[in-house]
Amino acid sequence: MNLFCDFLKFYGSCCLHCGSLQVHFGYLCKPCAKQLARFRECVFTPSHPLKVRSLYRWHPGESDLLSTLILNLKGPGTKSGWNYYANQFMAFMLETLPTNKHIRIVPAPARRANMEDHAYNWGEALAHLLGAEFMPCLRKSTSVHQRGAARGERALLEMELLEKYSDLSTDSTEILWVFVDDILTTGATARAAHKALGSPSHFEVWVFARRSLSCGASKDLL
Repeated sequence: MNLFCDFLKFYGSCCLHCGSLQVHFGYLCKPCAKQLARFRECVFTPSHPLKVRSLYRWHPGESDLLSTLILNLKGPGTKSGWNYYANQFMAFMLETLPTNKHIRIVPAPARRANMEDHAYNWGEALAHLLGAEFMPCLRKSTSVHQRGAARGERALLEMELLEKYSDLSTDSTEILWVFVDDILTTGATARAAHKALGSPSHFEVWVFARRSLSCGASKDLL
């Protein structure tokens, strides 16, 4: 089944949710895309310590459509999908972005070094649209993986700068550091990134969706 879904994504011939052959954009047909819009959040939450911008609000178990889309966007061959949703994100957020900051976009590190995964594709697409600096400068420095890890274990996640970025100047009034990932749940990954970057004063998190903690039966999807 997974191979079949990958085939459909690669050729863009079928809606990921309902199977319709009349695909719109973002791997969905128009009716499914319209249904997806019900979960659009498009908000900026300027709360301490994390300032978060998110495109969707995701309550696992509430929408098979959004759950299916998120799961499939994590797979291979989805760069065009991330480009599409990055355009959607910027259409709602561009007017609220600071105009006096040099933006550096940092993707969540992949499981394996030199791997261009979903966070990389999301961040690269956003950086391209903004003309921002794209900096895949982090790696995980612990054996604890997010997927399948208990919530307490996730809080132990640590990151570090790659050697070639070790001399970064982080705390500047002219720089806005933006950590990007597909999902924000507890914020443990984003806080680890903030620490690894030297705890810069100007730091935001941009995600495809904020995930509810009441995840129920869907907790193992990600």
